Amino acid sequence: MPIKNIWITYSQEILENQEKSYYKTRSELKGKTLTMIEEALQEAGWEVNKISVDLPLPQLTEFFSQKIDLIFNLTICVSGIYNQAFLPLLLDANNIPYLGSNSVVHSLCLDRSLSKLCLRGIGIPTPSYFIWSSKEEIPENLDFPLIIKPRFRSHQEIISAQSVVSNQEELERELQRVFSETRDEVIAEKFLTGREMMIGIWGNGKSASPLPIMEVNVSRQVLLWDFQTKNDKGYVEDVLCPAPLSEEQKNQIEKMALKIFQELHMRDYATFKLIFSEKEEIPFFFELNSLPSLYYRHSAFPEMCNASGIDYKTMVQKLARIAEERVARKL
Repeated sequence: MPIKNIWITYSQEILENQEKSYYKTRSELKGKTLTMIEEALQEAGWEVNKISVDLPLPQLTEFFSQKIDLIFNLTICVSGIYNQAFLPLLLDANNIPYLGSNSVVHSLCLDRSLSKLCLRGIGIPTPSYFIWSSKEEIPENLDFPLIIKPRFRSHQEIISAQSVVSNQEELERELQRVFSETRDEVIAEKFLTGREMMIGIWGNGKSASPLPIMEVNVSRQVLLWDFQTKNDKGYVEDVLCPAPLSEEQKNQIEKMALKIFQELHMRDYATFKLIFSEKEEIPFFFELNSLPSLYYRHSAFPEMCNASGIDYKTMVQKLARIAEERVARKL
């Protein structure tokens, strides 16, 4: 059966809060993302509706009991460490097809510990690390500097410049701080120097393909990973896309990203962060994002598409068709 109607799902609360932050000096762009996604889908011939998921669970469950052909999912829920996995789980329970990976993949990508285990399991280099909680001893003879992160990416906002530690005293202080704020295990990861990059993948299975690789914060000499200070223009400025890489380096990164996408059975689209190490001269992957944001003139994924000559509305239409084809093939 061809897909005739598409519902766009999002959180109004999170959308408004993020746009307030992202478009501080570009107020004309507030609301633009949702409007352009709706227009793009309508122009491609689909019947389009929108729903904010900021509803009581019984109401949401009742809503999804109706016949829906496809969900264009933009949803990060307002609470919980598995904030982007909740809606896919609900949609799976109601047998409703949707854009993006399933709830298991989302949960895995939100958990830095599981992500790293998976990367190592399929032979992808990732920075060395240890996991710590308040009842455990801190390992000895550590190779500083380290960066201290919460185990779950939903606590991303607590990472700051002080998260990079250079000695035992700083390490103990930061481990305690992150644990006290999250009440969960903490990741202490080797802080590597090199070029910070992102790569996007879209498609499914063997037909998945890479987008141009983006180099982030090209004006800096020292990598600041997760806590870099971005201006309100997001990935529109201070990046190079495509990144200046040799053909060998480009192929190496693309091959690894495709392997992650395919081995983890990710669907439709994803982005990956990596550091191209100055010392080892190889890419170390450290962040998997199974639900890349699509904020117009801000997010990395649309900018990667733009670098390959694909404008925003064409990107939206292609994402919907990628999901539509997967659903039709029952992948």
